[in-house]
Amino acid sequence: MKKILQKISSQKGVTLIEFILYIGIFSILLVVLFQLLSSVFDVQVESQSTSSLAEDGLFLLNRINYDIQSANKITTPGSSGSSSATLVLDMKTSNYTYKITSGNLVITDSLSGTDQLNSLNTSVSNLNFTRLSDTKGYGTDTITASFTLTSRITKRTASSFKNFKSTIGVRPKP
Repeated sequence: MKKILQKISSQKGVTLIEFILYIGIFSILLVVLFQLLSSVFDVQVESQSTSSLAEDGLFLLNRINYDIQSANKITTPGSSGSSSATLVLDMKTSNYTYKITSGNLVITDSLSGTDQLNSLNTSVSNLNFTRLSDTKGYGTDTITASFTLTSRITKRTASSFKNFKSTIGVRPKP
């Protein structure tokens, strides 16, 4: 009997039950770790999408604002109350034209060509420029610009979009 007990106690290794328990605990830890990493990735993608929309929207509004305020006059839309998907500004040395091409807001300068204004992470839609009337007779040109930005960043949930709108006037020339 002593020989049998010595033989059993001198064996090194694990039993089948110990091995199954080890695999089970390891599997649970892997599933928890995968869920945690998946959640972190989803939050990062959501944050990147929201950030792209905010950055592009503010940049586009500021660029349109700057150009309208620097313009000599607004050519298109032509008359008070009219709307257009294109904005044409008469600058000192050239004309700037804002329009959508393939989901991107582009500006065409009659001297230097065309540039895409939004980033690759967003697309622009529902671009509209409305000319407002000058009710007090100051001779100022005013435009309401509105557009929708949609994120191109792929997420598990629905795609993100944000509407932007601003009213901008040409600065009166002395």
